[in-house]
Amino acid sequence: MKRKKFLFNMIGAGTLLTMNGFSSIASERSENNKLQPKTSVEMATFGAIHLNNTNLIKSVAFWTTIVGMRLRKLTSNFAEFGTEKVTLVVVHEAATKSYQKGFSGLYHFAIHPPNEAEFASMLHRLNVNKYPYSPVDHTMSKSIYLEDPDGINVEFTLETPERFKRVVTEKGIAMEGTDGVIRPASARLDLEESLRHLKDTNIFKMISEETKIGHFHLYANNVEASNTFYKNIGFSKFNYMPEYLYADVGAGGDYKHRIAMNAWHGINRPLAPKENAGMRHFQIIFESEQTLQKGILNIKNTTQKDGGYWISDPSGNNILLTSK
Repeated sequence: MKRKKFLFNMIGAGTLLTMNGFSSIASERSENNKLQPKTSVEMATFGAIHLNNTNLIKSVAFWTTIVGMRLRKLTSNFAEFGTEKVTLVVVHEAATKSYQKGFSGLYHFAIHPPNEAEFASMLHRLNVNKYPYSPVDHTMSKSIYLEDPDGINVEFTLETPERFKRVVTEKGIAMEGTDGVIRPASARLDLEESLRHLKDTNIFKMISEETKIGHFHLYANNVEASNTFYKNIGFSKFNYMPEYLYADVGAGGDYKHRIAMNAWHGINRPLAPKENAGMRHFQIIFESEQTLQKGILNIKNTTQKDGGYWISDPSGNNILLTSK
């Protein structure tokens, strides 16, 4: 079933006005429908994502002017972007074609600012530059979706798990907030309310040092296999809905949508050809060496180099596992 038809049947036409995230395919079997203790402990975080793009000059303009990252390093064939101290995105001029849909691999990845003021600053920068985006309120997060020059989908995500109570499945999919109000799974984000938190209108100000890569959403060739794989290396179940071709897992904190996977592009689809723009690899940083070693015990094929372990998930995505 085509992705748009699938979503229409599941959550209704209204949601299709915005780009969907985790909430749009939640179900009554969500682990978050159960009362769970509040915690901020995470068993792992993410390091830099590496992307293949077609044009380094365009990438530099996007990640600095549009996103607000600092250019940390530039060579003839790759560039590093992030904060003053941390690299978050590395772009390699290694593709000859733009991102193409219909393949397994990256659906989108998300940059998480630390607070409402920083989220508003990112939104303000897009407005001033008149860069197209899609604003979505998922209750557990506030999101802005945009594309890089090669069509790779990027999300700005403000984590708001304190607003989320449960998934409601009567008469369609909806989200109940902690205020008792039931909202669409992917409501339109109130931009005026978000911009009320703006404290600095300087669009040349770099993103906060606390900004991080906060979650990944992947196109999986087999959702069940991918879900099992990520749980085996230490992530915990959040939603698992094989009939909806979707699952996501958490890392132990209040915000549980850390790695999501869907097969809306089609089951058993291969990775895109190497000449296409897309994800090269990403990094998972375990909280401790003990947690890392426990995770790799469940992985059959690993290659130890670059200070960690290289693995591939069931779809073929390359991942570097390290510890703090």
